[in-house]
Amino acid sequence: MNKNIRIKKYTSHQELAFAVANRCEYQLKTALSKNDNASFIVPGGTTPAPVFEQLSHAPLDWSKITIGLSDERWLAPDHPQSNQRLISETLRTNKAEHAKFFPMKNSCTTAFEGEANCNSEYKQFHTPFSLTMLGMGTDGHFASLFPNSKPFEQAINPNNRQTCVAIDATGCPVAGDYPKRMSLTLSAILNSELIILLITGEEKLLVIEQAIENNNPLVTPVSALVNQTKTPVEIYWSE
Repeated sequence: MNKNIRIKKYTSHQELAFAVANRCEYQLKTALSKNDNASFIVPGGTTPAPVFEQLSHAPLDWSKITIGLSDERWLAPDHPQSNQRLISETLRTNKAEHAKFFPMKNSCTTAFEGEANCNSEYKQFHTPFSLTMLGMGTDGHFASLFPNSKPFEQAINPNNRQTCVAIDATGCPVAGDYPKRMSLTLSAILNSELIILLITGEEKLLVIEQAIENNNPLVTPVSALVNQTKTPVEIYWSE
């Protein structure tokens, strides 16, 4: 059990988005003041969209910030379920339109064929990542590290030196209609100055609380995040 971790709770999604956007702005501003560049890893999904929309107005030197994805479905960039599309519509707009961006989806037919290219691209990032934001599913997965996916144990091994890994989450209940993914590995995610975990709803709150109490990543992957001591993790939650 990680006794140092705390869950910051808010009463509304609006209040949550405001707090997280301000925290992200501060972290990126601090990184820019130290290094004259910053790297920002972001998730997909509907929960972070209001954060991105607010953050896109932040008075940062976005030309010195590089944005990447924690994971991606192996879909065309203009597909409605593409995380790349979400970022282009919510974050890389307004003042943030000049931020550099590294997609995960490439021209290869499958994620497994595209894994080497993705690793090569993401090796160009300034590391440790200045900030990594993650979401979480009701099964405790983060990025696309689903329990019982392939090759899950390799992907969640903290000693694995890969940055990106192709994932087949076929049969995983919450993977949806597009189980073929690309994801950052756990070790790549932990190579961050700060990790922000953004969740909503009572069901996910219970998952997090149980993961903090019981360190079993093979069953609940997020426990690998909340019980490690290498990288600071801040958890933000609202109903």
